[in-house]
Amino acid sequence: MDQTTSTGSPADTIPRKSGAVKPGGWRWGPFTFRVPLLHLRLVPSQLVQGLVVASGTSLIMAPVMIGYFGLSFEEALALLMLANTVLCASFIIFGEPFAPGMLTPAFPLVLTFIVSGYPEGPERFQVMTALSLSLAGIALVFSLSGLSRRMMSALPVALKAGIIFGAAISALDRVFIKDVALFESHPVSAVTALLVSLLFTFSAPVQHMRARYKWLDSICCLGLLPGFVAAALVGVIAGEIQFDIRWGLFLPPVTETLAKVSPLSIGWPPASMYLDVLPLAFVAYVILFGDFVTGTEMIHSAQAAREDDPIDTNFERSEIAVALRNAVSAVFAPLFPYQGVLWTGVHAVVIQTWRRGRDKMRDLHSGIGSYYGFGLPLIYLCWPWISLIKPIMAIALMLTLALTAFACIMVAAPLVKKPLELVCALVIGFMLAMFDVWTALGAAVFLLVFINGDLPYWQKKADPSERPSQVTSAGD
Repeated sequence: MDQTTSTGSPADTIPRKSGAVKPGGWRWGPFTFRVPLLHLRLVPSQLVQGLVVASGTSLIMAPVMIGYFGLSFEEALALLMLANTVLCASFIIFGEPFAPGMLTPAFPLVLTFIVSGYPEGPERFQVMTALSLSLAGIALVFSLSGLSRRMMSALPVALKAGIIFGAAISALDRVFIKDVALFESHPVSAVTALLVSLLFTFSAPVQHMRARYKWLDSICCLGLLPGFVAAALVGVIAGEIQFDIRWGLFLPPVTETLAKVSPLSIGWPPASMYLDVLPLAFVAYVILFGDFVTGTEMIHSAQAAREDDPIDTNFERSEIAVALRNAVSAVFAPLFPYQGVLWTGVHAVVIQTWRRGRDKMRDLHSGIGSYYGFGLPLIYLCWPWISLIKPIMAIALMLTLALTAFACIMVAAPLVKKPLELVCALVIGFMLAMFDVWTALGAAVFLLVFINGDLPYWQKKADPSERPSQVTSAGD
């Protein structure tokens, strides 16, 4: 492997100012392998945040694995450790300048699809393996063929918005209808957690106050953590939550877990299953593409302030990295929601610190690497931390789904500009959330082609001056 400090590195093609950070790492193919503490420097502020926020948030999938996939608590932790190790290590191995994370908008859609269509047991893990490999295949084909950007630009706006609306509807259905028992058993702590998280994440008055009060800005940057803390404190006072701290090291049952989840043990998905999951895998790919655009824009918006650390972004290269990582994860940790390209909240927090200068963060890769503990999620071996998080895991899952719904609606709503497009997008979202994906796909085609008129030939024939009246009459 060649050092990226030699000529030929992509980053070296970008002009550098005097005193610029030299790109470190070992090149292999189009990727760069960065060794912790050699090429990636420790950023203490990001390491502390990652230990608290990332480790705590990542445990939200434990209740899902226990309640819907039949794993024990210990096996769920082992699977999460494997999935997070693959996720975090991919940043070091491939060197992409994004904070990797969950396909959050796809999570409620995937959960509804699997739970409603397949029995508990090995078959549900086979579905996640099929989803992982299908998404990897789509990303790889689109990357190598160069179709990614053309395909995304050709998708109707109503379809893009419908996919995101579908994630929101599915998440709200899971929180307030299917899993409403949480609010019945933990009414005070659950409601408190939800209100606190909404205030610190989405409240316009609070966002305006962040610029004036640094302490408030610091709290808002912690993501879901304020909601966790509020739920724990209020829950203890109300008698809804009890903590039983356990000491010592946790030795995850990796072998037993792999025997229950890995296709090497339970068998590979049948061909028909790949066909069943294909539409959902494409939906996930659309979300993946959007996350890449979001992450890239965040970097570009701060790049002017950090000309000493030029960042090289390339979607085709990132797609290949995601495809290779997801293929590995499909075999050893088939946890499909953990296979995204970006954790938006974490990426934003790291970018904000990076923007402030080299004295705050030497380079962006070091900041992201520190946040993820350099790819070693050792927190999963610590019983005190695990037992501290365990009583509020169900509330953490509820918060993630509820805030995902809120965020998805905020993203999807501005995409559609006409009332008829909005109606089509909402119906498509409802079909995705409530029906099987093939039925939803058929409904989407009908709505887009015959109702909204998303065909180039029809759009050329239509008189632009007449379209508003048609939309208005349809709305009436």
